[in-house]
Amino acid sequence: MQCKVGPLYTLSSIAKYGSGTPQVSLPGGEVGIPASRADGYYQTALDAAQAIINGEAGAYSLYMKKPELSENFASIFYDKSNNPEAIFVEDYMLQSGKVHGFTIANQPRYGAEEEEGGRINPSLNLVQSFETIEGECKPLPIKDASGNFIEYEEPEDLFAGRDARLQGTVIVPGSTFKGREVDIMAGILLPGGEIVSGDARGQQKEFPGSNGQEKVVGFDGPVDGLEHTAQTKFYLRKYLDPKAGSGQRGVQSDVWFIRYRYAEVLLNAAEAAFELGQTGIAADYMNQVRSRAGIITELTPGDINFDRIAHERYVEFAFEGLYFFDLKRWRLAHTVLDGTAMSEGDVVEDVCDPTDKNTQPYGLWPYKIYNPGSEDHEDWVYDIVLPSRVTGAYRFRLGNYYSEIGQDILNNNPLIVRNPNQ
Repeated sequence: MQCKVGPLYTLSSIAKYGSGTPQVSLPGGEVGIPASRADGYYQTALDAAQAIINGEAGAYSLYMKKPELSENFASIFYDKSNNPEAIFVEDYMLQSGKVHGFTIANQPRYGAEEEEGGRINPSLNLVQSFETIEGECKPLPIKDASGNFIEYEEPEDLFAGRDARLQGTVIVPGSTFKGREVDIMAGILLPGGEIVSGDARGQQKEFPGSNGQEKVVGFDGPVDGLEHTAQTKFYLRKYLDPKAGSGQRGVQSDVWFIRYRYAEVLLNAAEAAFELGQTGIAADYMNQVRSRAGIITELTPGDINFDRIAHERYVEFAFEGLYFFDLKRWRLAHTVLDGTAMSEGDVVEDVCDPTDKNTQPYGLWPYKIYNPGSEDHEDWVYDIVLPSRVTGAYRFRLGNYYSEIGQDILNNNPLIVRNPNQ
């Protein structure tokens, strides 16, 4: 029963949304699914998901072991002891020597067991997509209505009051990993607006008003273009292993990679129910997932629409390999990844709209105010940046909806038709 849900989901989505891309078709009907079959596939997918939800197929539930909700969400991906959420996993075991270096590659670098990490830098685009705990979609409050920077006493204050999945997915400035606070600072902001920064982690400089050499860059970065530092100023949290030795090459990690979990069952069921006009059922399943993230305002049946469904999947399953797949099955990939550059305005507007352009990863760099004797001395401000290494924009071509069939295969069987746009 569990195995049916994913494939049926793809079939029903292509049947429903494939008609919106007539360019992705062949005259002989070799690809695509008739729209008339969409409801049947959605119903079967809903039935399969509900068999899991109702306990007919397995005994699964949302992971709820820890009171601090961000840590609870992060724990889903490394707690292998009676984890009720995991359904299908790719497992690893230290005892057998089956390990991996994901934590080594992605941990905050400063003080890490191998002084290595920071390969995956989550984007501001993603971070701003996490709603407030009241369930509101708002950009992070970086500037006031007059365009002046908003100041924060602590670097993590900017992210307070957000969906707990944010800090269960992303390491933000001021948060901790393995008991160590990450040291993310892009530079010093002087009273006249001048920024003093550097080109090395933990770099110190003397500047006007300083008491000799003082640190102007955090030991965890960011340094523009420097490998292993937070280019966007965010580090990845999801799937990092908090155990001692996991960031060390001689030990590594045995954290499993969850391929299918109970929250996906709920959101699969919610999507299928929505597509079948059963918005009350969809709202119930979505509220279960959102409540686990600390969102206190429940969705009503009238709130449920495609954008709500797609956005919920985006924040719940970030870095789990589903986002690109979802864009493809909804036939949105060529519009969301249209190959054109983004502006700062694109990043801060409609932050929860899953159909908006998302072609470049923006960052958000923190600066510490240096103004001894003033109330805002050592407060923090943030500035939106496009890292210099981002020189292009993601472009999804219509031919990417289907894999290319190799010429050797075509040569061996002349009856095979090339996939569209290839």
